[in-house]
Amino acid sequence: MLFGEIRDALRRLRRRPGYSLLSVGVLGVGLGLTLFVFNLVHALILAPLPYPHADRLVAIGEIRDASGGVGDVGIGIDSLDGAQYQLLQHSLSGVERLGAYQEVGIVLDAGDRATLYEGGSFTASMMDLLGVQPLLGRGFTAADEAPGAPPAVLIGETLWKQAFGGDPGVVGRAVRVGGDWATVVGVLPADFGFPRNSRIWKPLALHPGQHADVLGVARLKPGETAASLYAALDAQADALQRVLPAGSRPMHIIAKPLALGLVPEDLRRWVWLMFGACATVLLLACVNVANLQLVQVLARRRELALRSALGSHPRRLMVGALAESLCLSVGALAIALPMVAGGDRWLVGTYAAQGQSLSSYIHLELGPVLVAAAAVAALAATLFAGLLPAWRAAHVDLQEALRDSGKGSAGFFPKIARGLVVGEIALTVVLLVGAGTFVRSLEALMHGTPAGVVHAGQVATARIALPPARYAGDAQRIAFFERAVERLRETAGVRMATVANTVPGAELGSHEYVGALGQVEPADGWPKAQLGLVDPGFLDVYGVKLLEGRFFGAQDDAQHAAVTVVDRKMAERLWPGRAALGQQLVIWPDRPAAKALRVVGVIESLQMDDMLNTSRPGFMLPLAQAAGQGPLHGMGLAVRTDGPAAAFAPTLARVLHGVDTDAAVYDECTQAACMARGRVGMTVLTEVFAALGVVALLLAAAGLYGVLAFSVEQRTQEIGIRRAIGADAGAIARQVGRQLGWQLALGLGIGVLLAVPWSHALADAHMQTRAADPSVFVPVVALVAAMTLLAALVPLLRALRVDPAVALRYE
Repeated sequence: MLFGEIRDALRRLRRRPGYSLLSVGVLGVGLGLTLFVFNLVHALILAPLPYPHADRLVAIGEIRDASGGVGDVGIGIDSLDGAQYQLLQHSLSGVERLGAYQEVGIVLDAGDRATLYEGGSFTASMMDLLGVQPLLGRGFTAADEAPGAPPAVLIGETLWKQAFGGDPGVVGRAVRVGGDWATVVGVLPADFGFPRNSRIWKPLALHPGQHADVLGVARLKPGETAASLYAALDAQADALQRVLPAGSRPMHIIAKPLALGLVPEDLRRWVWLMFGACATVLLLACVNVANLQLVQVLARRRELALRSALGSHPRRLMVGALAESLCLSVGALAIALPMVAGGDRWLVGTYAAQGQSLSSYIHLELGPVLVAAAAVAALAATLFAGLLPAWRAAHVDLQEALRDSGKGSAGFFPKIARGLVVGEIALTVVLLVGAGTFVRSLEALMHGTPAGVVHAGQVATARIALPPARYAGDAQRIAFFERAVERLRETAGVRMATVANTVPGAELGSHEYVGALGQVEPADGWPKAQLGLVDPGFLDVYGVKLLEGRFFGAQDDAQHAAVTVVDRKMAERLWPGRAALGQQLVIWPDRPAAKALRVVGVIESLQMDDMLNTSRPGFMLPLAQAAGQGPLHGMGLAVRTDGPAAAFAPTLARVLHGVDTDAAVYDECTQAACMARGRVGMTVLTEVFAALGVVALLLAAAGLYGVLAFSVEQRTQEIGIRRAIGADAGAIARQVGRQLGWQLALGLGIGVLLAVPWSHALADAHMQTRAADPSVFVPVVALVAAMTLLAALVPLLRALRVDPAVALRYE
């Protein structure tokens, strides 16, 4: 019976190509968007990590972004101290194996020039924990971590082919790594890139008493859980604190599944929200197709009534309608699956355009899981779109259908279709509110001009990695940067150059806890502030305004008193109602050797971090006094050029290599490009939600037009009679408008009620999205109302143009 009904359904669909193509297109777009985001859900959340015993791998580190509630494990996980890791190596029960790693940039000179690659520093135990087997050579062993061990390095298969031509004799070859010679001991497979997209690795040697930030990984013993390990770590909290340097802030060390450490909870939340939005689009598509199928059922009601009268069982009539829906869903997959492939390429390309890539453990592919999900989604769409029309087809009133000689008796809106129209309007409002929320936020980010970004298109920046052997101390590093910036200032086309570890609006140097000299620690703790290490040219390059006092000069060197410049937000936070000039700022006030800095200047409030991160008070230290105050291995240089900065990147790299050929120049970009890179995640979310909103609007418009066109067509005879007896077009339009108006009002009301909690779910301080924003809701309601009225206007005008004499004969 089923195959016969499918054959009949295909025959009917071929006779109505317009309806068939519209339905397949509507369902295809809904399925495509839903499957695209499901592919993300699977890759980021559902699929196990590609490591042995992945379900027993846990991350160990400091809790991050915790609200302090009972059982709160924060978002993601931060590092722990090397001394804490060494303590846990000997005292932590419940684990089979413990390892540590760092995400680092590693400079390799393969014979051409020094290049910095994304890399990792591993303890030997990480090789076993992650189950990686070298293609050539060996992995790290405990001997590689021993004091005085010959430097060793592992390279990835891709780097092996690019830099060494795939030479199998690379194992055992000496290469320059960070300015020192090291031996290549192995080549790792191309699909291995832990921690993210590493291409080169070096041993992580932690010696007794050494303090370094590391990330811990452990494999649990069978039967143990992350929660039990969390409890074991809590039991050692005091011991873990005691191994830290005197005066260190308290660290809360926790354990959570490694998957949550790599793909943190906030990212998972956004992916699920996207999936929910896409499922809503699919639901809207199903409602749309259900509406269209109801129209077809109404058009076939005589045929269905006759079949029923001749003995067809209602179940068979339902199967026939569902068979038609199944054919449409299967046809929709021909659109949906290419959409998924295109969406995957778009996502990868969006990140690649900003010099980024998806982590090596994230695999987006049209694999068996996606195909199975597509089949399930197609069946679900068949039921959602076809069940109501199928039920209606099986319950056609025989006497009414045979008595219905004119189409007007079908009514302007069948009762079921009226409800579906209301649902379409409501869902469209919800989806457009989501789109508008993100578009509004991104627009504010892109078109705002906060302090420090007024010349974003004319500022070129680059980071420098210096060989550790020749630049072991801060003084040598500072001397290099002072030479480099002088060389840049002498270069044609450069207005001003600066050395800094921050790029306003894009990259932050570091966060530090601060206080005023003599201040008692506030109840909520010492304020966390943004710190930038800069030279005297910083304000001129970035166009930052000096409000009070002076900026750094040649007199602020290591032989003079330590000074700082604070921004207005810091001045108001530490010295409210008082002048900040001459005050003493203290970094890490609770430490015994806390250093006081005299405030010599106040600048306008400056966001040194990227625009999506929390805006905090900021302060700066002069580069010449920065020895021992902050990490100098991540310093960068920036120049403000006479013309567009993008064309200056090759010159910038050439000048810096001229100062030291072993210096690796990386992250070359304009300030504007650096800012865009920081908001790439926001851009992806905005484009996805905007696409969902546009698709929802188009689907609703197409669906409403189809239903309204059929409904007006059903009333053609009635309209003709009323025109013949003298009713004008305005009276007819008003009657139709009244019938449509209550549906529009009800749909908008329900949509707004649903959109309010939806906007609260999308509200996020980091993304700067606001809940229940009137500047989003009002345009959305107006747009949906206009779309609905326009969808009704076109078929109504067509009916009003029909000659009354023709309408009276209409059948």
